[in-house]
Amino acid sequence: MSDIERRNLDILEQHFRDGCKLNCIQKLGVEIEHFIVHEDTGASVTYYEECGVEYLLHEIESYYPRHYYEGEHLLGLYNNDCSISLEPAGQLEISIVPKESIRVIQKIYQTFLRQLLPVLQRCGYRLVTLGYQPVSRADDLPLIPKKRYDYMDQYFQSSGTRGRNMMRGTAATQVSIDYCCEKDFQRKYKSAYLLMPALKLLTDNTPVFEGAPYQGCLARTYIWNNVDSVRCGMIPGTFRPDFGFRSYAEYLWNLPLIFLPTPEGSVYTGSRPVKDIWKDHLITPEDVEHILSMTFLDVRVKHYVEIRGADSMPFEYVMAYLALIKGLFFKPEVLEELLAQYPVTEQNILDAENHLMKKGYDSEIYGQPASVFLWKLLDLAEDHLEDGEALCLLPFRKNIQKRMTLAKEYYGIYPQTIPTNHRRKF
Repeated sequence: MSDIERRNLDILEQHFRDGCKLNCIQKLGVEIEHFIVHEDTGASVTYYEECGVEYLLHEIESYYPRHYYEGEHLLGLYNNDCSISLEPAGQLEISIVPKESIRVIQKIYQTFLRQLLPVLQRCGYRLVTLGYQPVSRADDLPLIPKKRYDYMDQYFQSSGTRGRNMMRGTAATQVSIDYCCEKDFQRKYKSAYLLMPALKLLTDNTPVFEGAPYQGCLARTYIWNNVDSVRCGMIPGTFRPDFGFRSYAEYLWNLPLIFLPTPEGSVYTGSRPVKDIWKDHLITPEDVEHILSMTFLDVRVKHYVEIRGADSMPFEYVMAYLALIKGLFFKPEVLEELLAQYPVTEQNILDAENHLMKKGYDSEIYGQPASVFLWKLLDLAEDHLEDGEALCLLPFRKNIQKRMTLAKEYYGIYPQTIPTNHRRKF
């Protein structure tokens, strides 16, 4: 390895060290992706159509003092509390600035709804929180005018079989948590993967895939498992004792970049890894941000740990999810207990997810019935919540009691978004 290569690895590693929050005042950030659909058909509203997604952004832009354009097209809005951005096929995402209080997050989200919902109602649209498009199919949806997505779309055609579905069809809920030091990072990162099968089952909200009922569970996991094995899922060696900031930096160093932004415009790089692109010159802070954005692991690291396994879901379930994450991840002793009680391997996690995908609540998680494992997690989280936050967990408790996922309840709750020949409860 050359001196420049070593220095670049040091730069990547230092980025994560710079993310350590030495005061350890922990906060939760959340990103919620939504589909905007036509009220009468359930079909997705595209970016380009008359009164499309770009029009909707313009209708609420007065609430946001900062705007993001690519060329002449409006693609993002920002204020001090949140940002509004778009996923590849026009899925609308709100990213809420990290807060200590779940109730403050709730108030920011409610403000966002008060701004947007009257516009949607006037246009005959509805906001939908699901893990996959309720009616529209991936091939029918154009990408928004963002060059990044054109390059990704090109790359994913050869990296797997479901990149098109992922980009155009999926929507997620992502929660970010701070880390205080490398040891705290290791504990939280490994615990997030340990708990990932359980988190995915609790938040499974994908009843439809390509316009038809999805018969299994964890449909988004099925999709992501078939997008690109080198940048999705889990890093090999995650549960090694020495896995830390350097390990994550080395993973990024070998990552195929897909494209490279330059002052003259972005350049498609395909499968060329980071280490080849920067073998002769040093990585800049802007380069680091781009590299970090090109991995789609279930648990991603920036200056925080980002837990990415949950489907988009109704906000009462987002509140439950935030309470669960806070109750489990904000106390080091809780995570130490979990990691000691369940000394899992990467294969154990993959096996648990595969079983849940087939059988849902009729399956097991690490040798325990899924419902038993989930109930224990909720009890553990409740013991470490405060100020009435434990009440937020009730939607999850009700579903566990019924052994029912959000996805399986969908047909009884939202029949108007399903093609007539698929309207049934299961």
